[in-house]
Amino acid sequence: MSTALAYAAPPCPLASEVSTTLTVAAGAAYEIFSDAAELSRWLPLAQSSRILTRYPDGRPQRIAFTRKLERGSLGYTLEYTYDPTARMVTWSAPAGSNVVLTGEARFVPLSTRACLMLYRLVIDLPIVDDLVHGELDRHPASHVVSEFREHLRRLC
Repeated sequence: MSTALAYAAPPCPLASEVSTTLTVAAGAAYEIFSDAAELSRWLPLAQSSRILTRYPDGRPQRIAFTRKLERGSLGYTLEYTYDPTARMVTWSAPAGSNVVLTGEARFVPLSTRACLMLYRLVIDLPIVDDLVHGELDRHPASHVVSEFREHLRRLC
């Protein structure tokens, strides 16, 4: 009988969601989060980002990202949609991509200086190294929301 530990890959696709209260107005949180081109500045998981196309209002529509791995990197593209009335941002990888990454962030007003952030993420990556595996084990939606909260703290 072997006593070796088996590598337990996360279930694919991995879905996680979280909600948190932010100490900024819903509109401000939505606008800051909607600046998807800035994502690589506040989210360490995204090594770099490059806007490929924009909507007529200037918001990024398609963005190419590079994701850090232990040995190398993973490139992928996400398509974004924005709903300013609902204060919601959604994103997904294009059909046929080997990366499955979809999600949404919604900002619900609680007062003039606070809001509820609802965040959902679904991930299925073609490469899962130890670095990515460790991040997936730690509830990826919570990790992103924590980084966004820290970004808001620095800005506001």
